[in-house]
Amino acid sequence: MDEQPYSQRRYRSVMDPRGLRGYRVVQGESDLFVFTEGDASGLAAESLSRHRRDLEEFIALCPPFATSFRPVAVPPDAPGIVIAMAAAAATFGVGPMASVAGAMAQFVGQDLLELSGNVIVENGGDLFLAGGGRRVVRVFAGTSGPRIDVAVEGEAAGIGLCTSSATVGPSVSLGTADAVTVLARTATLADAAATALGNVVRSEADIAGALGAAERSGEVTGALIAACGAMGVWGGIELVG
Repeated sequence: MDEQPYSQRRYRSVMDPRGLRGYRVVQGESDLFVFTEGDASGLAAESLSRHRRDLEEFIALCPPFATSFRPVAVPPDAPGIVIAMAAAAATFGVGPMASVAGAMAQFVGQDLLELSGNVIVENGGDLFLAGGGRRVVRVFAGTSGPRIDVAVEGEAAGIGLCTSSATVGPSVSLGTADAVTVLARTATLADAAATALGNVVRSEADIAGALGAAERSGEVTGALIAACGAMGVWGGIELVG
């Protein structure tokens, strides 16, 4: 499979939210594409550096946090991003790092709300969306997959829309889905949920059960699953076109 469109993040060329300024913020493994009302790249860079430092320093003290495929308990005085990742992992029965991309997008995005009422932070296909209103997002399900555009309703404080895939990009998935996209109140929860649902989808027959699990979770507000040439959608994710 040709992963170049993803690995080079060419999908960013079609991201064009009206009225917002876009720019990259890159540190280490974190490669964010940010949209705000005006240039807030300085705050974005400071925020990313701070949250990465908090996470890296915690991992130095607790190495299993970075390697476990199961939830890891953390102390109540751990950094905010660590607590959020641990809680999401416990909710969906995955390792804490299953939510790291969504968590970075969320925590940087929340900091940017100090300067901009509308914020989008994209981190490898995981999104933090704030400012309210309807947003149309393209879900990449591989170069041979169908074009999938979805619409979600935003909230002023932000929502998370995150995608996990067994066939596209660097995500670790135990399933075979081309795309599992999850809508939740935070990007940290959405990322962990997308991983958990993706782990159980190994055939077309698993799609309905995974969507049912999303609904029963109480934390997921919408889900889309594309696998084995089939697709299912539930909740607050609307197919467009």
